[in-house]
Amino acid sequence: MNEIIQNILNEEFLAKAEPQQAIVWFVPAIIAAVVAAIIAIIANGGPSTPIKGKTICVLGQPESGKTTFLNWLRYDKFTTEHKQTYREAYPAFEYKTFKIEGGIDIGGDNEFKNKYREMMQKNDICIFVFDACKFINDANYRKETWDRADLIYNHFKNVENRHTIGTHFDKTDYKDVNKLREKIFNMSESKPFKDMFHTNCTIVDLSKKDSFEDCAKRIFGV
Repeated sequence: MNEIIQNILNEEFLAKAEPQQAIVWFVPAIIAAVVAAIIAIIANGGPSTPIKGKTICVLGQPESGKTTFLNWLRYDKFTTEHKQTYREAYPAFEYKTFKIEGGIDIGGDNEFKNKYREMMQKNDICIFVFDACKFINDANYRKETWDRADLIYNHFKNVENRHTIGTHFDKTDYKDVNKLREKIFNMSESKPFKDMFHTNCTIVDLSKKDSFEDCAKRIFGV
């Protein structure tokens, strides 16, 4: 199929080909392009609505990847050093063409949950991060994730500016992000906040740049 597409894009080939021959070669290329587009749309639950705003709060579980995600956005690199975050302000930055005025990176321990409402009230964008591997394997972790999701669901009503990220895909036994995403949604389907694990939800491996970039594109549209 790759050879066919290359031939189609080859002007010399098209110039020499008879009209009927060109059509025969062109149709498979169109089909291949359509299939590729469909696969791209289906991946990670379909197209996400890009969020809009200038300030961002990233909330979630301890060691879920909140700071790692922010560092990818700010520095375009994977953070290998893991340290507990308490309350760290960061200056304005720009991710590609998307500008963020700055914000505060808070920890994931329970003591920080009482800061959630304040953070959500002060920011245009809310991103919720959880460890997808722990979610499917640890009932207590799953309950705590649901508790936080419920809090965000009830106090950040702008659905289009809210996004959920399930991290550590690489630590699971799943090979397909869509299968894992479906599993997580099915486990949350009875919850009133189930859309947080369906609409605008991405499963990601933050140790890989292409996975992060796919996630960021779904969130910011760039």
